[in-house]
Amino acid sequence: MIVEIGCIAVGVPAGYLLRTRPAVVGAVDRLTTWSIYALLFLLGLSLGSDDALVAKAGDIGLRAVVISMASLAGSVAAGWLLQHVLLRGALDGPGTVRPAMQGTNAAMPSPPGHAGGHQGDRAGDRAANHAGDRA
Repeated sequence: MIVEIGCIAVGVPAGYLLRTRPAVVGAVDRLTTWSIYALLFLLGLSLGSDDALVAKAGDIGLRAVVISMASLAGSVAAGWLLQHVLLRGALDGPGTVRPAMQGTNAAMPSPPGHAGGHQGDRAGDRAANHAGDRA
């Protein structure tokens, strides 16, 4: 455990100092990707060579699928909550145009002097004005 912590303790400052060199950043990115591929291959090799695990693959596989689907659903729900409830456009930069909601003209401002053709247009304009106030 000391070796792992030492690697991180040396790697973070080195990464900070070398972050402005595109060649180093690109090489580290490629090395990280290929290291992950190698680790996944070795993990699969290790799992495939375990006779007890292969014998129980059917039972373990069903549980793994259920756990994976539940994890995926939880991740999607957490991402949605983070984006739509907690952040509410906090990551949008100044002047960012938000996509229009279906059925409204919120993202399409009216031309100057245009009062709107019907009540729906004016409601959409009010929604766009209030959305701009929150950002």
